[in-house]
Amino acid sequence: METTRNSPLYPSQSRPWMAFYDKKFQEMQPPACTVFEYLCQQNKNHLSDLAIDYYGSRITYADLIVRIKKAAAALRAIGVEKGEIVTVVSVMTPESIALFYAAAMLGATLNLVDPRYSSEGIREYIQEVGSRLLICLNVAYEKCRQAIKRTPVEKVVVLSPADSLKGPVRLGYRLTSPDKNHYASNVIHWKGFIAAGKEESSAAEPYDPAHCCVVIHTGGTTGSPKGVMLGDDAFNALVQQFMACEDVFARQQKLLNVMPPFIAYGFACGVHLPLCLGITVVIIPNLDPAKLGQLVLKHKPSHMFGVPSHYQILAGDKRLKKADLSFILNFAAGGDSLSLGAEKTVNDFLAAHGAPYPLAKGYGMTEVCSAATACAGQHNKPGSVGIPLVGTLVSVFEPGTGIELPAGQRGEVCICGPAVMQGYYNKPDETRIILQKHADGRVWVHTGDIGWMDEEGYLFLDSRIKRMIIRHDGFKVFPSMIENVLSTHPAVRACSVVGCADKDHPQGHLPFAFIELEPGNRKKKRQILQELRQLCAEELPEYVLPAGYRFVDALPYTSIGKVDYRALEEELAAGV
Repeated sequence: METTRNSPLYPSQSRPWMAFYDKKFQEMQPPACTVFEYLCQQNKNHLSDLAIDYYGSRITYADLIVRIKKAAAALRAIGVEKGEIVTVVSVMTPESIALFYAAAMLGATLNLVDPRYSSEGIREYIQEVGSRLLICLNVAYEKCRQAIKRTPVEKVVVLSPADSLKGPVRLGYRLTSPDKNHYASNVIHWKGFIAAGKEESSAAEPYDPAHCCVVIHTGGTTGSPKGVMLGDDAFNALVQQFMACEDVFARQQKLLNVMPPFIAYGFACGVHLPLCLGITVVIIPNLDPAKLGQLVLKHKPSHMFGVPSHYQILAGDKRLKKADLSFILNFAAGGDSLSLGAEKTVNDFLAAHGAPYPLAKGYGMTEVCSAATACAGQHNKPGSVGIPLVGTLVSVFEPGTGIELPAGQRGEVCICGPAVMQGYYNKPDETRIILQKHADGRVWVHTGDIGWMDEEGYLFLDSRIKRMIIRHDGFKVFPSMIENVLSTHPAVRACSVVGCADKDHPQGHLPFAFIELEPGNRKKKRQILQELRQLCAEELPEYVLPAGYRFVDALPYTSIGKVDYRALEEELAAGV
């Protein structure tokens, strides 16, 4: 049915973004196979191509497949069975990548845990899934040793960042980072673990669409910790959808992997996606953001999946001042909001250094295997987080209902597609809150984000529902409205707006702005403050104006590079 200018355009029905995709991608069916089988299928004629570069250790696809099969045999030898959940506490290494695919071969699941968690936090995640086997990084062993007390864990496999290093690099690591742990009798080191599987079968279990590859922990839309279950189909569907962005992806390009394995973004976009597209993954397991520019110059990656702060750091790196960055095709920002001012700064930087495309942006969440929309190549609009992936539906609904809103209207962003999670581990009530069946018969993920879509299908985000600031008079203030204005001031390096108590009314909150200045501007705070107030007064409605401004030396960030707005809220609440 044709729509006229006067009739509302509902994104889920009209799917205007499909005009951007070649027809050959529009009717694709997700592959019915495990992640390991898909990796092999995609690279069967390119086994000599380079899959992984780990500090100079170069692993071909043939080498990687052998490593995966050896890891599968070792898991089977140590007693791992189909349906079992193995807890892994590690950063990204070739071993953690091999384990991901090896577990899928056996029909087992990896419970991925951040090694920076406390012993108590690690214990809770082990107990939640009942792991009998723990695999951990040697630098996290002492915490893990404490964590496994009073848990079902029987054996521990310890891996070292040096296990896949070679020659002088390996020697240098062991000299500068000697292993001083005193290991218990139930510990097996990676080399011994692999050797123990030498006589064991590496045969794969048949593909099971109900198999869960990983459990990844997230606060989700409600803030309480939950284990997101992601299956083979979700990971494979994500890869297949990104194939439609063929203008920027080609075999044997490089991707700089800077995201950790214990978030969906790290494994889905940083490992499985590039490996299935034949792209070399350059592993950086513990990124020092100050060295990011140096790494980009060294490896010349076409691709990187990071968070906005990574690209702001790159744009300000003096080492890149005269660099030719024409090799950059798809530097993508996700995981956190990006103000218009910051986006312009990064795009100006990329254009000035020869990059053919602006900063790619995307949007998703752990519950949809990390990505639902993307801007890639020329399909980009300032302020937007892109168009839905080719097999995914994204639309906006009236909050708290299943009523779809037409293009241009703000509401809760919901997602429907092949990469949606299987559910939260052992939390059916929480699962029912986020996965809701609408009148159209589809199951939609209710993201808890407020946004709108334009008539071409580009998605624009305002804020998390829980970040929305509601004034005493009921007016709603979205932090991004203010952040986009403040970030256009040339002296503002970064900013974040949170809600503060309204002291003049018994209820309601007011917006409060935290501002990090560019170096060299800190002596001009009084003048800059006046200019920011004037800028906001000119660009924003009166009810949106910040109640206060505070300059900070640096905004706080979470462990994966997002602005820690909760820490800012706590700072205000405490009267600091």
